[in-house]
Amino acid sequence: MNLQYTSVLLIYTGGTIGMIENAQTGVLENFNFEQLQKHIPELQKFNFPINTYQFDPPMDSSELEPDMWRKLVFILNIIMYRFTPIKKNAN
Repeated sequence: MNLQYTSVLLIYTGGTIGMIENAQTGVLENFNFEQLQKHIPELQKFNFPINTYQFDPPMDSSELEPDMWRKLVFILNIIMYRFTPIKKNAN
């Protein structure tokens, strides 16, 4: 694995995995995935970037209809283009 080009993209569409308990109310609430490493400090052990994209507003997977799948594909295409390394010509 070439760590020079290694990175991870986490896309949060919504649901329980992206929620934390509000200490005052005990209610589960969405958290900002840009603060992911604050909530999951173990991620700091990785030696590569962890990028995130969060749907706004987050939605449950049962709400994902064809338009949202198209949006997800569009987002993936943009992000893959942005993060795909450009190989230099050997000539």
